[in-house]
Amino acid sequence: KEKELTFAIVGAGPTGIEFAAELLDFIEKDGPRFYPDLLPFVRIKIIEAAPDILRPFEDGMRKEAIRRLTRTITIESLNLTIQPLEFLLNTQVSEVSEDYVYFKDGNKISYGSCLWAAGIGPLPITASIIEALEYTEQKNAQESSRGRLAVDPWLRVIGGEGKIFSLGDCSCINASPLAATAQVASQQGEFLAKLLSRDYLIDAKDEESSLLPPISIDQDQPKMLSEQIASFSMGESEIAAPFQYLDLGILAYTGSGTALAQVQVAPGDPTNETWKPVRLQITGKVGFDLWRTIYLLKQTSPKNVVLVTLDWIKTQLFGRDISIL
Repeated sequence: KEKELTFAIVGAGPTGIEFAAELLDFIEKDGPRFYPDLLPFVRIKIIEAAPDILRPFEDGMRKEAIRRLTRTITIESLNLTIQPLEFLLNTQVSEVSEDYVYFKDGNKISYGSCLWAAGIGPLPITASIIEALEYTEQKNAQESSRGRLAVDPWLRVIGGEGKIFSLGDCSCINASPLAATAQVASQQGEFLAKLLSRDYLIDAKDEESSLLPPISIDQDQPKMLSEQIASFSMGESEIAAPFQYLDLGILAYTGSGTALAQVQVAPGDPTNETWKPVRLQITGKVGFDLWRTIYLLKQTSPKNVVLVTLDWIKTQLFGRDISIL
């Protein structure tokens, strides 16, 4: 029973942590109703190659997440106390078979269900483009981009002569690498759409055949406020503003109606180790309220907002619907 009820979660980023938190909620709130005899055998193992979890968060937030997830669950109706979750940090996975998760140190664990939340490898098209650019600057840039397409500040693939653009998980701005998140990809997509829809010469070269920054063809075209600020800071009005990432914050649900919310309120300076970003850190019930508010705001239609809200209310009143499990 213990093997079949062991849940192995590979990856301790927001996806793995939120899945574990929801699973703990199910065990605590709905498990006693449906599976009272099986609860003592449930095990949740979060496997992470790094020495810590939720690396985008500050240290204090990580410790709070660990405290919440490794909490002891007391089920009074069954006179049962369990602590089902365990972290396996500094543990690299070498293989996942039908019954076991194998580690690079030679150990292994058996499991009943396994969730891979540690990211994915590059798509074949990404690997093929990197291979095709092997004899360009892209080869040296791979030392830091490591399997992702290295791009310049305007998201042009290095070595692609200004004819190839890359954004999201498959790209890496070598000057300032960013996390492979939807928030980054969304902002890059918006930036690239504006760049390509305006009158910029994006593949101009100098006398030494080096790629120049995108140059404005129409000097009279109106500029947005962000472009005006970038032009002022660079002292050059003819060049397109490079991509600037705006950190809107990160969220992670930690179970039992609590969440982490980290919002950057002041940027740091990557060239100055003492000038770090100022981040607002919110935990507990307040963090959970913020997490749900952002979740609703991200819905694509009023209909979805109503459906999600009704689903939350139904779960709160009647528990989770397990008819499709």
